[in-house]
Amino acid sequence: MVSWARLRGFNPQIVGSVQAQPRSRAEIDRAVMRLQTEEFDILLAFLPDQNEADDEDDTPYFHLKSLTVGRGLPSQAVEQSTLNNQYAIGNIIMGILGKTGNIPYILADPLDFADVIVGIDIAREKKKRLAGSVNATAIARIYLSNGEFLGYVIHDTPLEGETIPNSVLQALFPVHEFSGKQIIIHRDGYFRGTEKQALQSWAKQIGAQFHLVEIIKSGTPRMYRSSPQATIQPDTGSALLMSATEALLVSSLPPFKNATPQPLRIRTESSLGIEQALQSVLAMTSLHYGSLRPPRLPVTIHYSDKIAYMALRGIKPKNLEGHIPFWL
Repeated sequence: MVSWARLRGFNPQIVGSVQAQPRSRAEIDRAVMRLQTEEFDILLAFLPDQNEADDEDDTPYFHLKSLTVGRGLPSQAVEQSTLNNQYAIGNIIMGILGKTGNIPYILADPLDFADVIVGIDIAREKKKRLAGSVNATAIARIYLSNGEFLGYVIHDTPLEGETIPNSVLQALFPVHEFSGKQIIIHRDGYFRGTEKQALQSWAKQIGAQFHLVEIIKSGTPRMYRSSPQATIQPDTGSALLMSATEALLVSSLPPFKNATPQPLRIRTESSLGIEQALQSVLAMTSLHYGSLRPPRLPVTIHYSDKIAYMALRGIKPKNLEGHIPFWL
């Protein structure tokens, strides 16, 4: 992998290494403590493949993340099967770049109808044995209109229900950062309860304009494209306009040609045209540093499930505001 990186203009230096029994949390902890004495930018861990029968909370990956994220140590885990896949090395390098504070690329054409794009969500996880979900915390991820990642804000108090409280919404959009700006807000799913009213009231108080965009992942019909020979996959970016404020969008294609993509349902308000809402989602979908293949969701709300998994188990950074995407 080091050779692959050097061939592409990177010059990684190995400053230390430790071998440990990967199934032992104590061994991994001792290894991390020994490596902490070195000055390094990222800890690269080679782990055995996870078995389907393994308890998710007792895997080498879980132990590594629980021991590094809270200490502010960027880490990149590589399982054996991934290492054997030469096409995955590019994804690993991209993840390393993002976790070390680099911005590999931005948009060639910034969005000219917004200053900032923010994704908000409650990190939640379904209960294993009972109905409902466990809500962990609210998180906002903030990007400039050119796609540059500015940072994240985590509200660390456990939340009840599906609605983000007014006080939390206000804390996610402090006056000194958002006053006077045009802001697109991506919500993972529907805005709940009085969230829309609370956000618009806060926007008025701080002299900003909030453009609210709902991104619904499920319950949408499939989309196809006709050709003279057959019915085939639509192109990325294909959209079906349902009204002036709602559309279905093919944000990315599945890896197999004989599979059909499930579109996203995009809903906005009259303050932002549906074409602009679609453009904001597509632009943010192209900015995922953790993979060479664009995800289905924009980076503003992508990985919400992974963040929930980590947060509910106490795996979160010491600083609840930061500029390193620890979830990659």
